[in-house]
Amino acid sequence: MPVEIGQIQRELKKLWEEDAGGSTRASLMNLAVYCEGEAALTENTDLISAFTRDHACRAIVVAVEPDSPNNRAQAWISAHCHMSRAGAKQVCCEQISFLLEGSVKGVFPNILFSNLDSDLPLYLWWQARLDRPIDEQLLTWVDRFIFDSASWSEWKKPFALLREFPARSRLTVRDLNWARTLYLRQTLAQLYDNPENLPHLDCVQGWKMTCAPGFRSSAYLLAGWLAAQLKWKLVDAANLLYETVSGETIRGKIEEKEGAAVSRCEIACKTAVFSFSRDPHSDFFHADYTLPDGERHYLLRAGKEETIDLLDQELMMGAKHTVYLKALTAALPLFTK
Repeated sequence: MPVEIGQIQRELKKLWEEDAGGSTRASLMNLAVYCEGEAALTENTDLISAFTRDHACRAIVVAVEPDSPNNRAQAWISAHCHMSRAGAKQVCCEQISFLLEGSVKGVFPNILFSNLDSDLPLYLWWQARLDRPIDEQLLTWVDRFIFDSASWSEWKKPFALLREFPARSRLTVRDLNWARTLYLRQTLAQLYDNPENLPHLDCVQGWKMTCAPGFRSSAYLLAGWLAAQLKWKLVDAANLLYETVSGETIRGKIEEKEGAAVSRCEIACKTAVFSFSRDPHSDFFHADYTLPDGERHYLLRAGKEETIDLLDQELMMGAKHTVYLKALTAALPLFTK
């Protein structure tokens, strides 16, 4: 329901008083979403409704329309309620939504700080462009900074901003585009964990990837991760040429085809070929190894790529973002070639 901005906490309190104990309010975190356009409010409300089935939170969604001729702010409150696993009572999470039109400079941090749920962790999902510095005071309060680099059209400015984040011990970077490659990265890492494969993998000659249209950045991040982990040096970004520590040349190739963000990855060696492919809508990779003594075939878990699944996945990850930034550093010349 619509509320006056200065009466939000009062109206939330009234909402639960009117419920008369029929539901339980739950919150383990603050999930703030910064987005652009009024339509994004509806889209994010649907996402948060699904998200709160497994993650109790107070959601604060702020949509901005800086080019609007009006200068006004509107607010709404709502509750997402789901039956508990025992089925005896509804568990509800609060959502506070804002639409800011016209000049919004400096408004977002003030609105956010005024509506946080006590001292619970703050996860900020940044859905707008990342092309200018974010308020310093705001970042000191953020525990996880979430974004999706697949939507970026320019990389130098966002990368420069992200490089400054590691100095903030409290903040962890989470890129949903990086999450799209998680299971493929795990699969490739397991390939190198097997001692029987290492003699072949010491003589890599090239790699190929197939990505969906609009997700070439996912393939670039995966290529950057391979280069960073294996210490390959990029010598020709335009032709995807790398040099190994022993001086060997490795040639890469990226093709586009409808399907998963990265639906295929092949590593060709002098004595073997390791291929991982994923059919549309499948939750598994087909692993095909062509070795001197014959072929081997496996099915390996691939995971889901819906936004809500990627968000769930990233919130469960506890590690810092060091590997991601190394991969991004190695991949940056590919984005700007």
